Amino acid sequence: MKGTEYQLDRDVTRKINEDLHAESEDVFQMEEVIPFVMSMERFFVDQFYHNREVNDDHIHESLKKIYAFQSRKLPVLEAENRIEKAIFEKFHEVDRETDRLGESLKARAILRIIKSIRSSSGGVLGNRNYLEMIYSQHTGKGKWVNLLEKLESNE
Repeated sequence: MKGTEYQLDRDVTRKINEDLHAESEDVFQMEEVIPFVMSMERFFVDQFYHNREVNDDHIHESLKKIYAFQSRKLPVLEAENRIEKAIFEKFHEVDRETDRLGESLKARAILRIIKSIRSSSGGVLGNRNYLEMIYSQHTGKGKWVNLLEKLESNE
């Protein structure tokens, strides 16, 4: 199992570097992708922000498995814990709700969320920087609000 996880991590990293680095337009800026991403991130905020047992690593690992499932490297999504179970159920729900959005765009959106987790975590997973960031984005409260306001005023 460890070898499979290692290979999946390498595949995800390679796809992020190849596909997202070369993108001239960020998939997060694509109008048709926004409902998919917002539904997933809002779920993370509502379900996990106030639960101190959940951190960025839990979300990261779950999304890697979803990406593997989307790219047919995993035949089925099988949750190993209650956090994965909740995230997988939400993914299936959002997947059905956004059925007009192509599978390749959904896969790119999942990769882009993984990239956000990695960059907000400074590459060291296990903390809650990504959860803090999306909490601030979705609620206008939290540790990242001032930073996000400064970034938006500089655009």
